[in-house]
Amino acid sequence: MSCVYRPFVAGVVVSLLLGATACDEEKKPADVVKPAATPSATATAEAPRRMPEVSLHPKGVNVGIDELSLSAPSFNVSFNSLLKKYPVEQPDTVIFNVDRKVTTPVATKIFYALVDAGAKQIEVRTKPRGTFPDKLIISSEKDVDDSIPGCTYIGMVLENFGAAFWRKQGGTAKRYSKGMAGPDLSAMHEIMHKEAQSCNSKVFLFSAADEIEWGHAYDIAASVKAADPPYDSINKYVLLRDDPVPGKPVKIGK
Repeated sequence: MSCVYRPFVAGVVVSLLLGATACDEEKKPADVVKPAATPSATATAEAPRRMPEVSLHPKGVNVGIDELSLSAPSFNVSFNSLLKKYPVEQPDTVIFNVDRKVTTPVATKIFYALVDAGAKQIEVRTKPRGTFPDKLIISSEKDVDDSIPGCTYIGMVLENFGAAFWRKQGGTAKRYSKGMAGPDLSAMHEIMHKEAQSCNSKVFLFSAADEIEWGHAYDIAASVKAADPPYDSINKYVLLRDDPVPGKPVKIGK
């Protein structure tokens, strides 16, 4: 009796073992397959190799393909964090495009964020007024110190779209009313050019009132660059970090 049933039992056992082995072989490839990394994940992990242009417009700022809204919560912290992603300190010159309609305090804030992030030199590009240059190397207070001559001139666009200039050491500020296209810069230079001949400073300090659009602040610096006749010694244009008070002394790097 037992001899009759052994082949049947053995066959069943062998079949079960073969079936189990086949199942294991079918499952094995699924266990070792790993999903490939997606291109987007790889791109995010790689740090940018070059510093892209920075562009500021009335609603936000772009650094390469990244954009941050000016109305974003904790904008200053977010923008500083964004800059850490980029090699700000590597290029000789960072290109900073600024829309004329951005307010001067916002443009100044972004400019100094680039400076604080390590920018060696910043070329600001703004659509100019008239024939003024459309790009200008603008320096920060870190590029000069308080030892620059007291006769150094400061130019400022006032809240009423007038212009004023005075010396870094303080003194009466000469004021000029608004012209057809903004501050009357021609009248300002007519007097400032004569007075500047007695000062050997290579620096021109500039700013604008909080309400004034960046385009006018840019123009007052660009007008010095484009002056005819040219200023003999001025070759550095420094954007002040804080608004000066017309006629009051200005401390650099305070």
